Amino acid sequence: MSIAKIISFILALVIGVLLIQFVLQGTNWLNSSLIVLTIAGLIFGTSYMFNTAEQTHRGDNQKFSFIKGETRLAASLQEAIIIVDDRRRMVHINPAAHDLFPDIKVGESIMSVSNNDNLAELVAGALIGSRPEPFVYQVYDPIERHIRVTGSILRPEPILDEKSRAVIIFYDVTDLERANALRADFLANASHELKTPVASLLGYIETLNGHAKDDPEAQSMFLGIMQQQAERMQRLISDILSLRRIELSEHRAPTETADLYLAYLAAKESVAPMAKQSDIKIKYSGPKELLVLGTQDELVQLALNIIDNGVKMTEAGQNIEVKGKIIKGWEAENAFPKEALAPDSSRRRIVSPAQTGVDFAQIRIRDKGPGFKKEHLPRLSERFYRIAGDRSSEKKGTGLGLAIVKHIVKRHRGGLMIETAENVGTEFTILIPASKPDVDDRPDEVIRRFSTMFTNVS
Repeated sequence: MSIAKIISFILALVIGVLLIQFVLQGTNWLNSSLIVLTIAGLIFGTSYMFNTAEQTHRGDNQKFSFIKGETRLAASLQEAIIIVDDRRRMVHINPAAHDLFPDIKVGESIMSVSNNDNLAELVAGALIGSRPEPFVYQVYDPIERHIRVTGSILRPEPILDEKSRAVIIFYDVTDLERANALRADFLANASHELKTPVASLLGYIETLNGHAKDDPEAQSMFLGIMQQQAERMQRLISDILSLRRIELSEHRAPTETADLYLAYLAAKESVAPMAKQSDIKIKYSGPKELLVLGTQDELVQLALNIIDNGVKMTEAGQNIEVKGKIIKGWEAENAFPKEALAPDSSRRRIVSPAQTGVDFAQIRIRDKGPGFKKEHLPRLSERFYRIAGDRSSEKKGTGLGLAIVKHIVKRHRGGLMIETAENVGTEFTILIPASKPDVDDRPDEVIRRFSTMFTNVS
């Protein structure tokens, strides 16, 4: 308090005492002084309480505005952001974090996101103001993802009567991690698979430039073989790039509506010349509409890979049977028919649906080929895996067909099962989550395109 305020306060007291003496004549000076001091104390105390309340209210408003600003900023960012207090409890979870971790709640420990030891160390480092080293970890439910985590301190403002907090940011780097892994796979597998046809081409070119230079018959034969090898390389590169594209988007489930039946029709039309050449008929039974949540082009590729392989495996003059239907509330026990293909048939779930108890569109594709031995089933969907001596390998398959099918099914959160019996055949079962038959959601352009292409296909 300044000297001027002290002097003013003393003068006010003196004047107050004199006024009491003038108004209440006969009152001694001690009583007058007590009365004035009491009144002054009441006035000062009331004023102090009002000032304190006003400052508290102003501080609460500033604190609320500060916290509201933090949460608005976090909500506006696309990254998953979680703010934790000094006890590692989550005090704010932005919408992106809720999408990435739907089960977490405000008030829970940050370790409910993941019990990874690196996360605990990062949060502890961020809360004390250090610069913790970012790290990457994997989650597998409902689909494999790679998450990069960073953290930093949120230092308290002077108006905030609390300890430091930390902001933890989660980045979905699945695309980047997959790209790096697939790049390494591409170099390893492509170099191995392309080595043989490239060596063959170089050998035949050398022969054509050498002693076959003036031999028209040899030239015709060698050029035909060279064309086959070049076409094989073209198919191989096409399949590798297709598989890479699907794997990069595998963690994003399709949301548009497609038609699995139209995908079957497109595949059937594509293999029609080869099937006709071998007198193989492809027969379908089931509804003429199988609406699903999917990408139409990828579903066509899925059906084409299985039907094309079925035509190659099936004996001339036999049929390929395709059955489609909608299954209400699919459960695991519905994966395979009760009646097996043969008493000694083998079954395997290559991909299990991400959910049960929901509706799925199902297509079963059965060929009349030689089937597989039981020991081949665990490896059938591996990249470049081919069974020595089967008809598919004789017709120069790339060994990537089932790998592509598997990853398309996984991207669609569907299911893929196989049942096979030697000398009987193989049946593939495909499950794709069904879409509601809402006319407004129909892929009109796709349906119109495919309907025009296959008007005459039954």
